[in-house]
Amino acid sequence: MDLAAVLLITSILLVPVLVLLIVALMRLSGTTRELEAALKDESGARARAGLLLQMAMAVNSSLALNKVLDVALTHAGDIMEAAAGAMYLVRPGAVEMHREASYKLKERARGAMRSLDADPVRSAVVAMRPLVVHLDQKSAPALQVGGHPLYVLVVPIQHSGHLVGAMELYLNEWRELSDDQRDLLEGVASQAAIAISHAQLFKAHEDNALTDELTRLPNRRALAQRFLQAMQHAKRHREQIAFLMMDLDRFKGVNDTYGHLNGDAVLAELASIFGEEVRESDVCARYGGEEFAMVIHETDLDGARSLAERIRSKVESTTFAGGVRLTISIGIAATDDSDLFTTLLERADNALYAAKQGGRNQVRVADLSVASAKKPA
Repeated sequence: MDLAAVLLITSILLVPVLVLLIVALMRLSGTTRELEAALKDESGARARAGLLLQMAMAVNSSLALNKVLDVALTHAGDIMEAAAGAMYLVRPGAVEMHREASYKLKERARGAMRSLDADPVRSAVVAMRPLVVHLDQKSAPALQVGGHPLYVLVVPIQHSGHLVGAMELYLNEWRELSDDQRDLLEGVASQAAIAISHAQLFKAHEDNALTDELTRLPNRRALAQRFLQAMQHAKRHREQIAFLMMDLDRFKGVNDTYGHLNGDAVLAELASIFGEEVRESDVCARYGGEEFAMVIHETDLDGARSLAERIRSKVESTTFAGGVRLTISIGIAATDDSDLFTTLLERADNALYAAKQGGRNQVRVADLSVASAKKPA
């Protein structure tokens, strides 16, 4: 057999071998892509599981509601690479949600309250799943970087079948949610719902421990905490601070004559009078029995005296439960000298004693000049 024939036969035999080799390589390439996809999916699943685990550990490591909201919000924002975000919670008995936390929004940005009957939250709440909706400019909050977002991803948060709130993640462009993203967001929302519920229960318990049961005013323990905070703030900003001690005159006779239930009603009414006169930033507390105290921020002596006189006059002119008429004595101490802040309670109490000794139903002011003279140079 000549050489040409051998080459021809060899070429004919190589063709199916090459075809088989090409097919094998194509199959190997497809298998490689499948393996790469599987590995990528497995890696993504691990990342998603890790994120949810991180979220669960973070929100459950704290019973502080603000911390829980911040962690849940920022984790969800990271998932969607959101420009900013806000967390809204439903208040008991309300038909709207209020913004309780946010990040990368301007201070006092619009949209502090969201009605459950209107978008952007209505569609997501009805569907009870994460949805991207268009934001009109009336409800779009301002971003720290400037401008207003065009879209918002709303993630409803529910616990035991009840809506407790919603996350809003602000987007500058429309996007469709993948199944993985939706699953992740629902996982974050589920973890957040449990943590929010626990934090709210803890806060309610803590509030009860710091609240007088009868008047619903802060109690003596809460007063001490708030007074310390007020002193630190006043010292830092070099502001005035005033302390008022107040005591109902001859209140024991009310309990003896009308009974303790009527006496309790009088104290509750008195707390309402105080609430009408003080600012939200001030502190009014039940110090004990029929004695009350106030910490007034950024108020000089004249302002404190004016407040005290209004309270005294209003108490004197009020007819309380059961037809009871009462008067109140008030002692005031006020200063902008941070070295004297810790003496204000004692000085106000001494002034109250002087008001009692002087005939009751009057306001007395503590003289801090002696204390100032004794300070070292």
